[in-house]
Amino acid sequence: MKMMKTMKIALALLLGGALLAGCVIAPGLSRGENPQVEVEVWREGRPLQPERWYYVEAQGARCANGSPVGVGVNAGRSSRDLLVYFNGGGACWDAMSCGILETAANTEIRYSSDQLAKEVHPLAEAGVLSRKDAINPLAAANFMFVPYCTGDLHAGYTQTTYPGLGLEGPVYHQGRRNVELFIERARELFPEVERVWLLGVSAGGYAVSLNFELFNASFEGAEVHAYADASPWLTLEDERWEEWRTNWAMTLPEACEGCLENSELIPSRLAQRYPESRFALSVFSHDAVISTYFGAAPSRFAELLEEHLSSYYQEHPNMRVFVAEGGDHETLLQLRTLTGRDERRLESFYRAWVTGEVSDAQAAE
Repeated sequence: MKMMKTMKIALALLLGGALLAGCVIAPGLSRGENPQVEVEVWREGRPLQPERWYYVEAQGARCANGSPVGVGVNAGRSSRDLLVYFNGGGACWDAMSCGILETAANTEIRYSSDQLAKEVHPLAEAGVLSRKDAINPLAAANFMFVPYCTGDLHAGYTQTTYPGLGLEGPVYHQGRRNVELFIERARELFPEVERVWLLGVSAGGYAVSLNFELFNASFEGAEVHAYADASPWLTLEDERWEEWRTNWAMTLPEACEGCLENSELIPSRLAQRYPESRFALSVFSHDAVISTYFGAAPSRFAELLEEHLSSYYQEHPNMRVFVAEGGDHETLLQLRTLTGRDERRLESFYRAWVTGEVSDAQAAE
């Protein structure tokens, strides 16, 4: 029994380190370096100055430890596009993962404008949140950066307790509730949105799928498109999938028939229900973070990924996938330099998702 417990802790430690890798770090930097963008705390009633980052508070939004959290906002000059970026950073679902190992980012801190400044910087440098037209096809859009501090893939809607193992007080898995509150802020600040672009990395990439219908309903009449980075919906073991759904009070998409039993269906069910929306996934073939997350060696992960893509990404013309060889994580941090296995550049793939460009094969159908 003692040996088994030790093995479980060792595996959880390994998993925890991998999950936390979902927090974005700019290429070429170590986690000890913290360059940042300039962020100002927004005051109620003041106009947003274009192309400046603000930390906007949202009453009722909370991190896992109960402390308040706001949302990052950067207004374009005259845009009706809203780019929403969900940050990643692991997950936690029980006393071990939330209390001892802390396998989710920011769950024990008081999130602030300083933390936002550090997390936005690598995305601006990589091009995803850049204001340079030559780099970013959405450079003129309004930006919203959704911090991650709830450990629940931005999908929880509950307050719970995990007795023992160092945890004190309740754990607020209310990522979904936070998103609702941030949407309210976005609608106040950007009342004429015509297109919503959802992007996310790792845990944030899964959030894109899980919150897609919420944005679709909240911005009635607007186009909504989704891009998930490093977040393929491979099959979780039944016990883990049930723990997540139960402990987080997770809300699955209404369009997702069969997803309660099979999480792999989530992207294709959304693509089927919303044929006018574009759904994209970019991933490394042997992603060393996500492979550990699903309890598979990188070689086995690569096999599962191929099975998943062939089974679920071939059905609908509004689904696109970009695969790069290797074990890296977070493809969008290499937006300008990464080349996929088909020799197509990620930058071109991303631009095609934005513009709606079709492939030769799709055009011929």
